[in-house]
Amino acid sequence: MKTVLKRILITVIGIPLILSVIFFLHHFNYAAFMIVIIAFTLLGSKETHSLMVHANTGLTLRFPPWITILIPIASHSGIFYFPEFPILELVFLVIVLMICGDEILTGHIDNFSGSAARVGSNLIVAFYPALFVIFLIKLTSLEYAGWLLVMLFLLIFSNDVFAYLFGMSFGKTSRNIFKVSPGKSTAGFIGGTVMTVVIGFIYLAFIPSIFPTRTWWLEALLFLLVSVTSNIGDLFESVLKRSAKSKDSGVLMPGRGGILDSIDSIVFSAPFFYIFVTVMQTG
Repeated sequence: MKTVLKRILITVIGIPLILSVIFFLHHFNYAAFMIVIIAFTLLGSKETHSLMVHANTGLTLRFPPWITILIPIASHSGIFYFPEFPILELVFLVIVLMICGDEILTGHIDNFSGSAARVGSNLIVAFYPALFVIFLIKLTSLEYAGWLLVMLFLLIFSNDVFAYLFGMSFGKTSRNIFKVSPGKSTAGFIGGTVMTVVIGFIYLAFIPSIFPTRTWWLEALLFLLVSVTSNIGDLFESVLKRSAKSKDSGVLMPGRGGILDSIDSIVFSAPFFYIFVTVMQTG
């Protein structure tokens, strides 16, 4: 029960904060929201760096996590200030060159035996979660950006909360469907997915103008996609934590561990949500 109360408390506090940033501090091209994204990127990358170091005992990862903030900054700048210049692509290339170049120059310390592990781990640090959260920034460039962001967060929170509630209530005999996260249950997965779709339709009933052409099966597919990808994001982070033999990615969020433990579902859902919504709004 204590875990449920912590989840509810974080949701009750977190949702108003997110709404405030989206709707009341959207001046200067969502600069306040951009600051939040930069903070999530930096903290998430630092936690990923720590997980990779623990997962690869004995390897030194020289890539500094703070460089990852250049990715959301480049995305925001490219959308709102320099749309004609491929600034985001340039930042991607520079980061990859930095990682590969550093390994070329320093890999001899162990006769390059750890090069593959170092390069792979550094790339994960560089682009997870930074590569995924830029799609939250991309959403701010769309029509009804604020309502779209609220819908995405609402769908993900709903999936998380209802999957937990259904799992605790009905899933005691159907757990261990994923070895990486034995607590997950079939009842929790189905309950969370169904309620995500239901809440999605309720949300659109109040704000139907988000999509100019209402097609119920496309909307249902969008809600289903968010549910599935948010679960994949949660499970993938469990993979990283398992490899590092760690229960949580950090200790920043009470009751939920680190930043990655709270945004893992968002970073996987955001790209698919953005692409799907873009097609629906233009189609």
